[in-house]
Amino acid sequence: MRGLESTERLGATMHAHVHRMLLALFALVLVTGLALAQPLATESGFVEVEDDVRLFYQRFGTGTPTVFIPNRLELTHAFAELLAGHDVVTWDPRGRGLSSRPDDLSRYGLEAELADAEALRRHFGAQRVAYVGISLWANVAMLYAAHHPDSVAGVVALGSLPIAAALNAPAEDPIVHDLAATVAEMEAMRRDGRDRSEPYAFCVLDLLVTFADSYVDLANMAPFLAANVCQYRNEHLDRILPVIFEGIFASFGDWDWRADMERVEAPVLLIHGDRDGSREGVRAHVDHLRDVEWVLVSDAGHHVWNDRPDLVLPMMAAFFERVRDDRANR
Repeated sequence: MRGLESTERLGATMHAHVHRMLLALFALVLVTGLALAQPLATESGFVEVEDDVRLFYQRFGTGTPTVFIPNRLELTHAFAELLAGHDVVTWDPRGRGLSSRPDDLSRYGLEAELADAEALRRHFGAQRVAYVGISLWANVAMLYAAHHPDSVAGVVALGSLPIAAALNAPAEDPIVHDLAATVAEMEAMRRDGRDRSEPYAFCVLDLLVTFADSYVDLANMAPFLAANVCQYRNEHLDRILPVIFEGIFASFGDWDWRADMERVEAPVLLIHGDRDGSREGVRAHVDHLRDVEWVLVSDAGHHVWNDRPDLVLPMMAAFFERVRDDRANR
């Protein structure tokens, strides 16, 4: 396994403006113990899924994995209390975190995500997993269940895309935060070159501006900030956004997954924030899934798992127990 020290990381003294803006949030991280709550991984390493693509993973628990969670960097903090009681594999998708990042954007997409998940399942000898996905990875999780019904015991889909592109719609009550000062600071950093000389500080501001409208309350970004994703070059938005939009999202085309959802045999826990977009388009999954629990969470944005962990995490824990019981009774 390649040592983590050989992977490109960025560290820089945080600019004073960043420090002032995030002081309250960092204090919240410290006071609530988020930075300390994450359990220690029992194993870390890389799985080679193509000749030149390796995915970084971490395992929690010592048994055969029963829970799969992509987007390791953010979600190991957000889901810390769930990790301790389950055998989990969580990984950085290709192009993210410590995983390989092919320059050719045609090497990203739905088929690559499905193939990578299957390669990981085979590598760990997992049989029937509970697959957790956020945002577009929620749809990847449901589509994986459609393509590999014998390998999935359940799906947790958080903040998914609508079932069809034609149903994609903005939020009825969009979230708006006043970040004019932050945007101005970013523009000043670009003008005087500090976006390049202080890439870590610029990345933090960039993430705040980009993801602020995913949160009803900016204080709920604490788990996201605790992940400290800006230490990894792959997580800077100039590298993430092409992968997500030109690579993965573009591969969906004019999608319509209604027929795919008819093939999903596993139970699905479908959770969506009431301030997120495409509410009815996401709810339309209910008409095509055999076994689905639809939950519309109040006072929550796209990152519903961070906006309302008080509701989402207990629902996920109960769902994992149901899946565990169903697996034991097969």
